[in-house]
Amino acid sequence: MNKDRQLRGILKLLILKELEKGEATGYDIIKRISEKAKRPSPGSVYPILKELKENGFLNVRIDGKKKIYTLSDKGKKILREAMEREKEAIIRKVEVLRSSGILSEEEAEDFYRFVSSKREIIMKLHELRNWSAFLDALVKALEKSKSKTEEILDEFIERLESLSK
Repeated sequence: MNKDRQLRGILKLLILKELEKGEATGYDIIKRISEKAKRPSPGSVYPILKELKENGFLNVRIDGKKKIYTLSDKGKKILREAMEREKEAIIRKVEVLRSSGILSEEEAEDFYRFVSSKREIIMKLHELRNWSAFLDALVKALEKSKSKTEEILDEFIERLESLSK
C-alpha cells in the first residue's frame, strides 16, 4: 500500500476519533491531533474534512466565519463498528489458540484480559505527542544494534520509574 494513502487513512481515523469527543473546527482538530502525533498540515486535514462530510460521516454548521464539525450518525456508527470488529478479531485469534489446545479455557480468558488491558495502555500512549516518533526511532535503533537499544531502554525505564516515585 502506498505510504501516502496509509497516512491519509490514519488521519481520517484520527479526525473521526477526535470528533467522537465533541465538536471542533478544523483548526481545533489540527491542534488536538498535534498534541498526540505529528502536526498534520491544513492542506491535508481540510480536504479530508470535506471528503468525510460529502460521504456523510460529518455534519457541519457555520458559526460566523467558522465551520464547526461533528460526527453524523453514520460517522458514529462506523466508529462503533470499527471498535467491534477489532474486538471480534482479538476474540477469534484467542479462540483459535484455545480450540487448538495451545491455550486452556483459563489461559484464553487471561490472554483476552491481557490484550484488552494492553490495548487501553496503547491508546493512552498514543496521546503522547512524540509517541509515533519514539516508535520509529526505536525500530531504527533496533535494526542497527539490539544490545545498544536495550541499554538505552533500560536507562529510559529507570528514568521513567524515578518519575513515578
